[in-house]
Amino acid sequence: MKIVLSALLAAALAAGLSAFPAEAAQSKTKEAKPAPKSGEAFSGTGTVTKNDIDICMVAGLRYWLHPKSGEAVRIYPKAKHDSLVLDEAVKNKSSMHVTGTWKETVECHYVETSKVERLRK
Repeated sequence: MKIVLSALLAAALAAGLSAFPAEAAQSKTKEAKPAPKSGEAFSGTGTVTKNDIDICMVAGLRYWLHPKSGEAVRIYPKAKHDSLVLDEAVKNKSSMHVTGTWKETVECHYVETSKVERLRK
């Protein structure tokens, strides 16, 4: 009985110690990429998709910009024309260049567009 209990205790201790380095590595990667500050300029190129249903849709964040490298960025078009251009880009799967300013709500970081243009192929 003591041998079984010792083996279980040793297995639990080994599992706990092996999880510690993985948690430390995750926290380092999260710290390495701070969220952009509200008001900072943004300029990026990539394809556009429509947002899945989530909390950010309430604020009108319906689009994602997917750059070739890096993380996807939520986009909020200020003008109706920008929305039409983004809708067309979603249908055609065309590349877009978006410039704007980083904004922040309670739950979401996004870019409020100042210019949206389709890139020529």
